Amino acid sequence: MKSFLSFANSKLPYQSIAIGKFDGMHRAHMRLLSLVGKNGCALSITSIKSPFVTPPNERERYSEIPFYRLRFEYVRSWDSMDFLKLLVDVLPNLHTIVVGYDFCFGKDRMSSVSDMKDMLESLGKKNIQVKVLESQKYNETPIHTSIIKELIKYGDMASANAMLCRFYSIKGRIVRGQGLGKKELYPTINIKSSLYLIPKYGVYASFLQHNNRLYKGVSFVGNRMSTDNRFCIETHILEDFIDLSFYQESQTNLTYNNQQSDRTICSATSPRRDIYIRIFFVEMIRNNRKFNTLLALKEQIQCDIGKAQKILDNFPENYQEFCK
Repeated sequence: MKSFLSFANSKLPYQSIAIGKFDGMHRAHMRLLSLVGKNGCALSITSIKSPFVTPPNERERYSEIPFYRLRFEYVRSWDSMDFLKLLVDVLPNLHTIVVGYDFCFGKDRMSSVSDMKDMLESLGKKNIQVKVLESQKYNETPIHTSIIKELIKYGDMASANAMLCRFYSIKGRIVRGQGLGKKELYPTINIKSSLYLIPKYGVYASFLQHNNRLYKGVSFVGNRMSTDNRFCIETHILEDFIDLSFYQESQTNLTYNNQQSDRTICSATSPRRDIYIRIFFVEMIRNNRKFNTLLALKEQIQCDIGKAQKILDNFPENYQEFCK
């Protein structure tokens, strides 16, 4: 996203603008953006503090209109009129502003949508229309990013995903794992991620995406209580795939048979570089727990794999539409 302030001198050509945090890019945000029209843009006023449901640099990927950013920390002390002056200055052709019913602006949220029209008229901009989107709900629950965050923290991915209109996902860089899974349990791909809100610790049916290809998987998030007690995010793939974890470790082709199935997991030769994947959380299978032996852990993982496979196999064929 480009900075909205950087266009104070050069101006922007858009005739309409949607304003909000857009920190979740959920169903209500999508509805708000749909009211902008063809020649419009979006202004995301949000904090830079993580963790995020949708990080700032990913918000535009869910929208068909261009996004611009305005840091909340920068404008939080502005007078309401100064904020509107910035809008009409950067957007000289502006004729429509689209906001949510609870939108407030100015220092200490001093002004609301009910004040905006009169303030625009005082600036000589009475021709600018203000569209207000009413409260959006899912199963009688208002759709807000704060609520979605709580659902994710409690592992209620069904409700969170319904409000998001997509599977909640996190993107991370592949890192070297403990090495125990490949030798004693089940091989996994491990990632490191710091921007995203982490779901409740436990095991999930999931999809893993790399190079626009989706793989069915079972993912674990949390501290490895049965081994080294360290935090990790790891996914075991339930179908044939290239084992990306070797990309940073080796320049040599390696293949080995997964002892728990007939699938072959192989690595491909590649230069040393950072590789990123995305994990989509479909449904929580169980909470994190400690096992006294690796055998007991292995038997539980086998059960988790069976549950994940059943969940993912029974999902509608259009599941790719939810992996955004």
